[in-house]
Amino acid sequence: MNHTTDAADDLVLAVEAEAESAVGRVNIAIFGATGAGKSSLLNAVFGADVAATGVGSPVTSGTAQYVNPAGTLAIYDGAGFELGQGNLAKDLLGRIKKSRRPGNGLIHIAWYCVNSATARLEPSQAQAIRKVADLGIPVVLVLTKVDAKAGAADPAAVEFAEAIAAMDLPIVGGRPVLTAALSNDFVGTERHGLEALLDATYRAVPEAQRVAVAAAQKIDLAIKARYARSWIAGAVAFAGGVGATPIPLADAAVLVPAQAALMAKISAIYDIPKEHTAAIVGAVTSAAGAGGRAAVGSLAKLIPGVGSLISGSVAATITGVMGEGWRAVSERVVTGDMELADADQMASVVKQFLSHLSAPQSERPQDAGPSAP
Repeated sequence: MNHTTDAADDLVLAVEAEAESAVGRVNIAIFGATGAGKSSLLNAVFGADVAATGVGSPVTSGTAQYVNPAGTLAIYDGAGFELGQGNLAKDLLGRIKKSRRPGNGLIHIAWYCVNSATARLEPSQAQAIRKVADLGIPVVLVLTKVDAKAGAADPAAVEFAEAIAAMDLPIVGGRPVLTAALSNDFVGTERHGLEALLDATYRAVPEAQRVAVAAAQKIDLAIKARYARSWIAGAVAFAGGVGATPIPLADAAVLVPAQAALMAKISAIYDIPKEHTAAIVGAVTSAAGAGGRAAVGSLAKLIPGVGSLISGSVAATITGVMGEGWRAVSERVVTGDMELADADQMASVVKQFLSHLSAPQSERPQDAGPSAP
C-alpha cells in the first residue's frame, strides 16, 4: 500500500470538506412566463449557461434543479410558468414545496421575473408573490428586458416599476429591480441592473449563504477578492503562530494542510470546479519546500544569521505569497485571461510573487491589504 498516496488523498478530502463548509451552497428559485428572459438573466449573473454546464434533475413536472460544477449554486428553474393556466399561486407553492425533498435543502431566495414590455402585473402574480413570501422565502421582483441608454432606463419601464412599488408587495427592497441581461449594439441599448440584482440577492439571503452567492456570481470580482484576502489573512496569522518557535526548513510541510485548505477555499470563491482541488493540493505540497527555500534564501541575503530555520515571519510570508499567488491565478481564470490547465502561466504568476520577497521594500507592489467582507 502506498501510504504517501493515501495521505495525499486524505488531505484532498479534508481540504475539500473544509472549503465546502466555508463556502456552502445557495439555492435560488427562478420563475416567470416563457419569454421573461430567465435564462439570459442567469447566464449574465452567473457567467455560464447553468442548465447546460450544471447537472440537471427534474424536481416537479414543471421545475428542474441545476447545480453548477463547483457546487456553490443550485437553480430551481420553474419552466412554463404561465398566466391563465390554473391557480398561479397554488401552482407556484406546489412546486416550491415539492422541491424541498431530502437532499435539495431549502430555497433561500426566489427571483420572480416579469418582462417589462407587458407593462402590467396581474393580480394572480401579486398573489403568488405574497404566498411565496408567506413561506419565509425572500422574493426579488425582476423586471427584465428594460431598455437603457447612457445609464437611463426606459421611462415606460420606470413608470411600470413605480406602479408595482405602490402595490406594497412583500418584495426585497419594496420595489422591482430593473434589468437588461443583454446589450444591443444595433439600437444602442445597454446591459444594466445586474449589480443591483446581485446586491439585492446578497443582502436578502441568510448570512450563511452570502459567501456562496459571492462565489457563484461572475459580475463582481471585488467581493470575491475580499473573501479570499480575509482567508489569506487568517492563514497568514496561523502560519505566523506555527512559526513562533522557528522550525527547520525541512519541516516546512507542517504548514501544508493549512495552505492547501486556503487554496481550496480560494478556488471555491472563484467558482473553480472541485475536480481541480487535487491538483491544487499537489501544487501546494511540491511548492512548500521550494517556497520555503526561496523565502529563507531571500531573507538570508538580507539578514545575516537567518540560516535554515523558518521563523514566524517567514512562515507567514510563504503562506501569504502562496495564497495571493493562487488568488491572482484564480481571478485570471474567471476573467478568461488564463486557462486553468496552463501550469506554465500559473508557475509564472507564483514566481512573480516569490520574487517580491527578495526585492527591497520600496520596490514591492503596494496593496491595501485584506479587508473583511
